[in-house]
Amino acid sequence: MIIGVNGKIASGKSEVLKILSARGFYCIDADKIVHDLYVAGGIGAKVVAAVFGEGFLNENGAVDRMKLRDEVFADEAKLKLLNDVIHPLVYEEISGLLQKHVSENIAIEATYFDPNFFEDFVDKLVWVERPQEKVMETLVAERGFSQESSVIAFELINKPSKIDLELKNDGDLVSLKEKLGALFSN
Repeated sequence: MIIGVNGKIASGKSEVLKILSARGFYCIDADKIVHDLYVAGGIGAKVVAAVFGEGFLNENGAVDRMKLRDEVFADEAKLKLLNDVIHPLVYEEISGLLQKHVSENIAIEATYFDPNFFEDFVDKLVWVERPQEKVMETLVAERGFSQESSVIAFELINKPSKIDLELKNDGDLVSLKEKLGALFSN
C-alpha cells in the first residue's frame, strides 16, 4: 500500500508521517528531498541558479531557501515556475525510492500531489486539515514567516478533488491517531 499524505503548509503532515512510520511504513518526505536537491552542487541548486539567478544561492552555493521562499510566495507565476522545474526532480527521486522499497508499505508526505506524477502509484490519499489560525501561528512563531507571507502560503495549496480520508488536525495527537486508524479498517 502506498499512502500519500497531503495538506496545507503546517497542517500536521509530518505528524501523520510519524504515526505511519510507527505502524511500519517506509516514509518519504518530499520536503527533505527538495532540501537535499538544494545543497551546494546539487541539481536543484543548479536549476534555481539557472532559472532565478545566482543571487538565490548563499555564499556556500546552496539555495538560500528563505530568499527563494519570499520571492516565489510574493509572485504566483514565479512559484509556478519553481514548481515546474523542481517537481520533476523530486518525483524522479521518489520514483527511485519506490522501486527500492516495492515490497513495503510506503507513505509519501508532500505538499503537492500533482496527478500527472502521483495518480498512478498512490493507492490512498490522506488530506490533513488544520484550522487556519493555528497554521498562521505556527508559520509566524516557528518558521519565521511574516503575517502576509503566511496567509499567501496557506492559500496556495488547495484540497485535491479526490481524497480517501480527511484528517482534522485540531491539535489532539490521540484523536489524529484514531482518525488515521480508520484508513486501516477499510
